[in-house]
This record gives sequence, C-alpha cells and structure tokens, in this order.
Amino acid sequence: MNVADDTKILKSLLNFQFFDNNKTRLKATLFDDEIADLFQIINEAHTKYEHDLNEDEVFQLWKKKYPVATRAEIDSMKEIVNHIQNVQPISFDIATDVIEDLWKREIGRKIAHIGLEITEGNQQGLKNLEDLILKSKESFMPDDYGPTTTKDIAELLESSSDKNRWAFNLRHLKNNVYGIGPGEFGVIFATPETGKTACAVSFCAGPKGFCHQGAKVLYLGNEEKTDRTMLRVIQSCSNMTKEEINANPQRAAQSFDRIKENIEMKDIQDWSLDETEGFIEKMKPDVVILDQGDKIHIGGAFSASHERLRELYRRFRELAKRYECALLVISQASAEAKGRTKLSPFEMEGSKIGKSAETDLILGIGKMENDSQEAEQDYTRYITVSKNKLSGWHGTVVCNIKPEVSRYVD
Repeated sequence: MNVADDTKILKSLLNFQFFDNNKTRLKATLFDDEIADLFQIINEAHTKYEHDLNEDEVFQLWKKKYPVATRAEIDSMKEIVNHIQNVQPISFDIATDVIEDLWKREIGRKIAHIGLEITEGNQQGLKNLEDLILKSKESFMPDDYGPTTTKDIAELLESSSDKNRWAFNLRHLKNNVYGIGPGEFGVIFATPETGKTACAVSFCAGPKGFCHQGAKVLYLGNEEKTDRTMLRVIQSCSNMTKEEINANPQRAAQSFDRIKENIEMKDIQDWSLDETEGFIEKMKPDVVILDQGDKIHIGGAFSASHERLRELYRRFRELAKRYECALLVISQASAEAKGRTKLSPFEMEGSKIGKSAETDLILGIGKMENDSQEAEQDYTRYITVSKNKLSGWHGTVVCNIKPEVSRYVD
C-alpha cells in the first residue's frame, strides 16, 4: 500500500473496538517504515489504555518513545499524523476487508520464503511451514458466522410461502410448481429450434409474466444478440408480430411501457463467470435469465467437459443464493432428445448427473418431430418438470407456442 492508503487504515485503527476486532491479523510488517512505527505506538497504546485514541495522542506517544528524534524526523512524523487527521475515513467494513487482504498477502509471502528454504535443502522448512499454517489457521476463520436458522414457525412459513416467488404464467405450471424465488436455481432445456428463448421471454414479458408482477429481470444473452431478444420481449408483451409492430410502433410502445423499467438485457459473449457475477451484483435483479449459460467461461483444469459443467452449475447455484435472485439458465438438450415429448435430466447436453444435481428445478421442453415437408407445423409443446425441489410435483404440462409473438399459451 502507499502512504495515503496506510493512513486511512491507521485512522480506522484509532478506534479501540475496531482494533480489537482485527488485532490477530495486524502486524507492523504490513505497513511501510514510518507508518509501521505509528502502528506500533497505536498497538501499545490500545493494549495499555483500552480506549479510543486521537491523532495528537498518538503523536505525543511517539515523541515519548523517541525522545532523541531529530527535527527532520519529528517534522516528517508530524506531517504523517496531520495526514491521518485530515484523510477521508473509510467505513469499518471496507477497512476490515483491506486488512484481511494485506494479512493474507503477508502469509503468502512467508509461505513463499519457507518454500524457497525447502528447495535449498533446509530440513527445518517443513516444520516451519506446518507451524505457520497452524498459527494462522484461526485468523483465516470468520469473526462472525452470522445467525443460525430461525426456529420461529411463522418466519419459517413466511420464507417458504409461494408469495415470495415469481409465478409462472402458464396455468398448469403455476398450479403445480407455482414459480421460482430468491436463491432458487432452475434450468430450461430443449433441442434447437424448439423455443427455449421464446419460453423464457414469455415467462418474463407475456401476460402475467415476471415483469408484470413487478420483478426486475436481467436477461444475459450468450447466443442470439440481445437487440433481437428485446424485440421478442416487445412482441410478447404486446402480442404483435414484427410486421404489426412496423405498422403500428405506437401501439407496441404503449404495451412495452408497462414493463419497460422491469427488464434489462446485456450481450455477454465470451464473458467469464466472474464478469457475469460482477454484473449481477451491480444490477441487483430479482430474476436472472442466463441464455446458454453452459458457454460461460470458468477457470480451472477439468479432465472432462461434464466436470467443468458440474462446477459451473454449482457456482450458478451459489450465485443465486449470494445475490438472492431467481436464476433460470437456458441449456441445450442432447441429440437423443430429438422428437421426444417428455425429456429427462439425462438428456441435457453434457449432463450425466452433474448439472442436474445442482439445480432446484428442471423444465425440459419437448415436441413431436415430423420430417415430412408436407406436414403442418406442430406448435404443441410439452414442458416436463423432471426435477422439482420447490413443490415436489413432477409431470408434463401441455401448451402451445406462438413463435410469431414469442408466447407460450395454455
């Protein structure tokens, strides 16, 4: 850290309670030379007096400790103390995070030094490493683990109530599953050209969809450009085809205005999971639709693609819980699902059991397949609920797709 950052931390450390909460991670070696001297003064003063300090008290204690300091040294220290006095304070929670990060870097530096000793043949190195890890272990643990789960029956019933979920707008799906809520993770999957995106759009923007219920929806597109998807949202909420919107854009705008502030979209091609998470944290949505989530980049070495997907889906689940949003990921079905009306989790592409194990809800969209060119287009869709930790119901909902307006209807 530079002097400006160091002085912000020292200003926080003048507070006795803050110092006491962080003292296991605090060492003079975390700071530059002159700042380290001041830290030692603050450390000794808090240990002795156990109350808050001010900048002038710290300066007087420093002069007492160094009675033969030169005029130049006194002036230099006075300048630093004045800087502490005038610096803009940072909140205690941010200061705590900064201290923890500095402390971990210091431990990392020590481990690297011991590692070098081991490579040079120091037989004591392994014992030193073990001692360092054991000594540091407690400080890596959280100071506050937060409250345990409530035992209040009214609170438990309230938290599991359907009114905390965003309802699906297909009648039979709503009656049996109801919807999806904060911290819950679901998957919509189907073969290409079945209508996965249309289903997600309809859930959000169709009549009585998430947006109409007041949910703030964030749609992250990893395949089709989201300007096209946004147009499909307008089609779905207005029940107008593209040609009808061209002919009467005012009518389409009037319909779209009802939900316009409740949906945001972003193209995320080639994004990593960290970038995706950062954007979700920034936007603070109620519902996230992640179109083609399997394409999100994730760090790490994996011996097989299904292992990468399992880790990716595990982190999707964590993401939904961390940001208290409902997360729906759109995924492809494998080739084996072609022509099937009822899809199982094993027919998700790259699945085996890894992806499905991490989810709360799985909706597989099936359709009949007719390769005859003379055959009429079949708009019947079969939404099979093959995993459901939300209500426990399993079964198939038969509905129709209206692709020209991106709606699913009973």
